[in-house]
Amino acid sequence: MTVISWLFSKYQLLLFYPVAVNLIFFIVFSYSLTQPQTIIEKFARMNNPQLPNQAIRYKRNVTIFWSLFFIFNGSVALITCLLENMYWWTIYNGLISYLLIGICMGMEWLIRQKFQR
Repeated sequence: MTVISWLFSKYQLLLFYPVAVNLIFFIVFSYSLTQPQTIIEKFARMNNPQLPNQAIRYKRNVTIFWSLFFIFNGSVALITCLLENMYWWTIYNGLISYLLIGICMGMEWLIRQKFQR
């Protein structure tokens, strides 16, 4: 993105960086749903190689949730790029999206603590 922006002298292309990041995460997470182990399950197995079936289903559902989140977050990021309004782009991509990620991670952690009991 940076090289393309520099080559074409268009800083606006850098505004699409959050869209590209969400797209890449969506591709990785959704592709892992087609595999025997999702990406979240692989991370979980680093700490606990023997996961019960119920935990595996939970990890798959969490992977689905994050895939959907990346679609949502990337779509809103794209809308902020197309609006060509730096205020709204900065508010969403520099604040709101990070708050949403933090809230989702915190909620998932709380649910996981309850699930593990």
